[in-house]
Formats: sequence, C-alpha cells, structure tokens
Amino acid sequence: MSIVMRNCPSDIGIKIKDIRNKHSLSQDRFGKKLGLSGKTISSYETGRCAPPLRILKEISGTYDIPLVVVKEEKKQVITENISNIQKLLNELCSAFESSV
Repeated sequence: MSIVMRNCPSDIGIKIKDIRNKHSLSQDRFGKKLGLSGKTISSYETGRCAPPLRILKEISGTYDIPLVVVKEEKKQVITENISNIQKLLNELCSAFESSV
C-alpha cells in the first residue's frame, strides 16, 4: 500500500534519487533491479507516492545502504522513551500478577 503525497520530494524520495545517481543508473535501470518500472521510481523520487516498506528494505539490501539515519540526539530520546515504556510494562505486569 502506498501513501499519496503532494508532489513534493520527501526525504526518502531524495535519498532514493541520491542512491540511484550515486550508482549512475537511470530510473528504468534502477527500477528493473528492484522489479519496478522507471515510472514507479519517478513517483517515489518526486513525492507522488511513498514506497512501501518492502521496497525500502529491497533498496537498502540491494545497495547495502541504510535509508533511515537517526541523529545521535534522537537516538538518546528514543532510548529514553523505550526505557520508560519498558518500566511501565514491568509495572503493569507486576500489577496484573498481584491481582490474579
């Protein structure tokens, strides 16, 4: 399933185009390597639609390039959020076990 966007390149569309250009491939050749058409690649790059997760994984695996890069500050916030969620889950499990 794709998400319809507003015809403006997204960060992911720009990243896809950068990967394609780095490998000196046309949209058609890039698409064929992924089992897609050049028109589909164009729609991803221009923001007409967003690629599904399986396509992002395919691009990442085929070109051995992470498509999502998280800044160090964001990693810290994400790590803290995960830690807080784990604490809450542990409290919920303890409360549930004591009520049984």
